[in-house]
Amino acid sequence: MRRLWAGDFRRGALSYRVRDNQVLYVVRRDWSHPATHEFVLPRLTEAEAVRTAAADFRYWRPGPVRPRLSVVQISANDLRIHRRRRDCMAPDCPR
Repeated sequence: MRRLWAGDFRRGALSYRVRDNQVLYVVRRDWSHPATHEFVLPRLTEAEAVRTAAADFRYWRPGPVRPRLSVVQISANDLRIHRRRRDCMAPDCPR
């Protein structure tokens, strides 16, 4: 069991530890250039993740570059593994 973090910063961290097989809802940011994605802001419920995605959308909205956002299910273990992959373009990542 490990504490989850969203990327290299504490924004979006869960406040307690979860098991590796715990299903989480995370915000997926798809970037147009380079054609890559990242999983950020893990939450335990889909409703919380949708609210978080809306807040993230408001953050990126005024800028010149905006990611396409979606909420996906992913296990805590897969999220931890994916965090080490930079510029992931794998077709098997959750959509």
